[in-house]
Amino acid sequence: MHDLLPFITVVLALSIPIISIIVEYFNRKNKLKLFEKAIEKGVTLEGLSLEEKRPRVPYRAGMVLLAVGIGMAIFSFLMAQIEIKAFYPILGIAFIPAVIGIALIINDKINYDRYFKKDLDQPSSSLGMRDNNL
Repeated sequence: MHDLLPFITVVLALSIPIISIIVEYFNRKNKLKLFEKAIEKGVTLEGLSLEEKRPRVPYRAGMVLLAVGIGMAIFSFLMAQIEIKAFYPILGIAFIPAVIGIALIINDKINYDRYFKKDLDQPSSSLGMRDNNL
């Protein structure tokens, strides 16, 4: 049984994205059938597409990565009670998602006007700053 544990772990870990891809395929296929039926009946499909554009929620990705980093840091403190040599490597790895999360939060804060406000007077440039006629 213990010999099969690594194999089972890998199979289960790889099955998650495979199942996700299969579910996405069937959802897309069903949506295509719905579009075909609508076209056959003469219904206009303006504004409809296969890809669902979800609105981007500000700060979400940054908060999730920061929480993962904090959780890993707490785990490193708990592991230090069992094995002191594991503290610094786990803590070092915990800083990677935490720092990326902080960077994403800062990025969302800096570019909030550009991405999340709909009523801007001036279009924004590619650098995230408003265009001023200088």
